[in-house]
This record gives sequence, C-alpha cells and structure tokens, in this order.
Amino acid sequence: MIDFRVPVQIAVVWLVMALSAVVVGWLVLFGFFVESAALVAIGMVGPFAVVFLIGTFTAGGSPLTATAPRRIGWAALVTVFGLVGAVFYTSVLEASEPAKPPSWLSIAGIGVPFALVAAMLAHGWAVRLVAVGVTVAAVAFGIWLPGTMPTDDAASRIAHAKLPGGVLLIATPEGYDFPRLTIAEGRANLDYSPNYGPNGANGKLHAFPRLVVLPATVETTELVYRPDPTDHVFVRRMGDVEAVAVVSDRADVEAVREFVLSVRPATDDEVRRLLPRAPDRRDRDVLARFANTWGRLF
Repeated sequence: MIDFRVPVQIAVVWLVMALSAVVVGWLVLFGFFVESAALVAIGMVGPFAVVFLIGTFTAGGSPLTATAPRRIGWAALVTVFGLVGAVFYTSVLEASEPAKPPSWLSIAGIGVPFALVAAMLAHGWAVRLVAVGVTVAAVAFGIWLPGTMPTDDAASRIAHAKLPGGVLLIATPEGYDFPRLTIAEGRANLDYSPNYGPNGANGKLHAFPRLVVLPATVETTELVYRPDPTDHVFVRRMGDVEAVAVVSDRADVEAVREFVLSVRPATDDEVRRLLPRAPDRRDRDVLARFANTWGRLF
C-alpha cells in the first residue's frame, strides 16, 4: 500500500524550494559571484528554515522527520546537498548556452535536486532506489548533453554579441560591398560602401546608406516614413525590433523602400562574417564548471 505522506513530502520540498529560488536565490547567486561562502550560507538560512517546517508538517514522510532533533539533520542534508545539485543544474545550463529552457522550466528545475535528496531520505527502499537511479541518470545526461552541441554556431555568436531582439538582420543591396557591423548602445548599425567594381554603377542608394536595428518603437508592421531634412528614413518593424533605413535624399524613394523591404535574418555564413566567435563556446565541461564554481568559495 502506498504511503501518500512520502510523495506529499517530496512534492512540497520541490515546490517550495523552486519558489524559494525566486525569492532568495539572488542572494545565493550574489554570494557565488563575489566568491563569498558567508553570503551563500546566509542566503541558504531561509531555505533551511522552510525545509525544517516542511519536515515538521510532513513528519511521516521520512524516518528523519519523526522528531525535532532528526528534522534538523534532515533539513541540513536536504538544503546542503540540494544546493550542490542546484549548482550542478546551473552548470549544465551554462555549458549548454545559447540554448536555454523556458524561464518557468529553469525555476522548476532548481527544486528538483532538493526533492531528489528528500526522496533518498524518505520511507521505503523502492523510493530511495528510484531517487538514486534518477539522480545518477540526470548527472550522466547533464554531463553528456553539452558535449553534443557544436563548438561554434550562429546562435552562440548572436547570443554573445547581445544584439537587439537576439537577432541579426541584414540587407545586401546590389552595387554595395558587404556591410560593416558595429554594436553600441543597444543598436546594431550596418554601414554600406559603394562597390566601385563593374557593378558599382548599379548602386541606387547613392553613397553610404545605413541600416540601424534597435528595439521596436513603432506599433505597426507597415512601413513608416519619417521626415528628415537630408535623408530618406524608413522604419520597418520585424518582431521585437525595427529596421531603420537611412539613405541620402538624392536616392529614389522607391529604391529606399525596396532596400528596407529586403531586410531579413542573416544566414549562418553572414553571421560568421559579421560576428566573432563566442569566447567561451568551447567550455562544455560541466564538471569543470561545477568544480570552479565551488572552488571560488574556498
């Protein structure tokens, strides 16, 4: 017969610790960031107290929660080893960048190590063995997964560059060299120079047109023309960003419209030409990240 006090205790530990990560997790993260074991310990005082209360109200879920003195030890084990598991989980997420799970899944995942520790300490050998098996499988999967990802790709370069909207937009008008990209103040600027080769005469945008990509400010997805004394300025919203074409007013306005309408996400090859490789992309060693995280505290 199933003792429902066991799954209730495990589920409450998982839920409460996941929520605790939202409330006090910032202090623990700050402690790791400034390499202060004291701050990390202070940040875990609250979760320890909450775990102790969980053991008090679900005393029948584990032999270690039957009495108050035992609950102190149980709460300490769940808190300490749960934190170790949570650090391993975040190491896996960091090593897997730029791939990221949804934020709600990241929060839910933080509570899983604490729940697994509680399951290992619960009543019933079957529950304990399943918890150990799940833990071993999760650790093996977490070590293996980042190693299956490429050492370099367009997504990692875009994520490292911190482009507006997390996307690299580009246009390649005829008669102009491949653009030069600069990123500053939350904007991506693409500057074009005329190609003075055989096709140079075909450039319809005159000298040095510019494309600026920034967080969207217009509501409509229709083209918006902004009056300017010296340039044609067209704005085109694309998702969470907008592409602003700035072209000399000597150019034909229809050519400028075609220019901004030709803006598209860059291909992988174009991303590699415009953006540098993410410097930490090769660091896929989860165990090294995990050890370094703890090593900074001691």
